[in-house]
Amino acid sequence: MPSVAPAVAMFQETDIRDPRLKALHAYWKGKAGARRMPARRDLDPIEMKEWLGNLVLVEFPTGRFIEFRYRLEGTRIEEFYGHDARRTGRGVEAMTADSERKAVLPQWEIVFDEGRPAYYESDILSSEGKLARQAKLLLPLSDDGEHVNMILGAIYFRPRLELQR
Repeated sequence: MPSVAPAVAMFQETDIRDPRLKALHAYWKGKAGARRMPARRDLDPIEMKEWLGNLVLVEFPTGRFIEFRYRLEGTRIEEFYGHDARRTGRGVEAMTADSERKAVLPQWEIVFDEGRPAYYESDILSSEGKLARQAKLLLPLSDDGEHVNMILGAIYFRPRLELQR
């Protein structure tokens, strides 16, 4: 059974081992400025080109966590899980495996509830039956500066040995 590393909800940038995720965190902080978190409108896809294939954008149209929708799923993520498993436009129903829901939902929910980034290195068995060894950064976004209405996630798949270093 895959193990899931706990979130590093209060992490230092030095805790992020993947340089791509470290750079994305710095970009997010720069866009937030003096605010707790930036808004989606602050982010420029052209500036984010290097991460686009590994990004996930989740929105909360009703303001309730469990009623989220995948607004965007990057091409590298789709390629990993398979195009038949595409989640864009779908919600929790896309996670058909109980093991995936138990592993993934708490990771995203802490970011939604606390409005702070979280970083994970974990092994997750997907609903498609694929073992995903991930380095994941989850970044809250807010239109009003207080309430999370979107989460920007970046996921890079890693070989097992890299996660155990």
